[in-house]
Amino acid sequence: MSVENQCITVATDDSICNLIHSANHRLVFLAPALHEKVAQALASQWDKLGADRVSVILDLDAEVFRLGYGELSALKLLEETATRLGTMIQRQPGIRIGLIVADEVTLIYSPTPLLIEAGPTKPDPSRPSTPNAIRLDHTPQRIVAEVGHGEEGRKDQKIGLDKAKAADVAKVEVDLKQNPPQPFDITRKVRVFNAAFEFVDFELSGTSIDQMTVPIPKYLSGIRDRQTREQLRTSFRLVPQGHKLSGEHLTKDRNLIAKKFLHNITKFGTVVLRSRKNDFQREVQQLREAVTKFSGEIRAQLAAVMDKNRENLVKSLLPQVKRNPPKEWLKSDGTRLDAETLKQFLDGDLRQAFGTADRLIKHMEVRLVFKAVTYELLSNTEFMEAAQKAIPELAKLYEEFDAAKAVERHDGMT
Repeated sequence: MSVENQCITVATDDSICNLIHSANHRLVFLAPALHEKVAQALASQWDKLGADRVSVILDLDAEVFRLGYGELSALKLLEETATRLGTMIQRQPGIRIGLIVADEVTLIYSPTPLLIEAGPTKPDPSRPSTPNAIRLDHTPQRIVAEVGHGEEGRKDQKIGLDKAKAADVAKVEVDLKQNPPQPFDITRKVRVFNAAFEFVDFELSGTSIDQMTVPIPKYLSGIRDRQTREQLRTSFRLVPQGHKLSGEHLTKDRNLIAKKFLHNITKFGTVVLRSRKNDFQREVQQLREAVTKFSGEIRAQLAAVMDKNRENLVKSLLPQVKRNPPKEWLKSDGTRLDAETLKQFLDGDLRQAFGTADRLIKHMEVRLVFKAVTYELLSNTEFMEAAQKAIPELAKLYEEFDAAKAVERHDGMT
């Protein structure tokens, strides 16, 4: 017995069309939506058997087309056929199973949302079957009755009681024009690659204290020429390089985490493999805790070092200020202020320039942001090549996806 004739079987567009064509006196088709190939077979049998012997029950929600259960062209074809035969498509909102009754044969199957996965392939003796349907050589009377083909006809019908008017189909078409379905192969590729990796922004900021500088007010440079003074950039390191408060150890730890977990895709950004994401986040959290501990431990020490360096800078600059005080610190008649006042002004300006230890510590943080792969990137050949070069293990995933697509196209699934 072929797989298609087994009780637990594989329902593809081809096998569904074959079953539809086999009907001689009764045909019921119930599903969220359908593809054009199936719609053509159904329209042909509808013409052949007549309006009273065929029932077509669909969801008629634009979302089913965005999910990939079917095509708008298939719906329009059936609506035109129903109008020509003087009948109507029936509607069952939210339906997500497939049911076909062809004479006495019943097929119950799981429709495939192509947005999420490729459809089933036709049976292949060389490959394990992927059943998605149950085929019965008889039709339970309760099913027949609930779809309106029992002895009492429409009286016992439970499913598909609403009628789909041409305006309902037009409404679906307008909705899909305003918010069209995404290309399903690209969407599934997004799932494949999002399952493999994510983009990540991983930054450590505010801890490299030895890289921080204090801007020295330009008027303290001692240069009289205003243009030259404006061009001069004078700064003072907050703490010397290599100082115990420098935060170098945190930068080192951050870089080691990045080297261990992250991959740089040239021109596009940095990614982390989803399989290692939890371990990556765990080590990033440890770094966060180390930053919090570091900021708490150095608060008093940093304040003391900043005070000492500011006092040393005051001592170094004060002689120059006494010889050539800034214009802003002269009285209106040009009289100079006393030395103690000049020192007071100098210390005040430098204190403002240095800021406080609390302000510096406040900006110490670890920033971690994850970003998903986009349709545009997966459509970009340069990105795909760069990603596979940066992460060789992705090549296998991509090759398997391409192979699945090829089988899909060969079987006529859309």
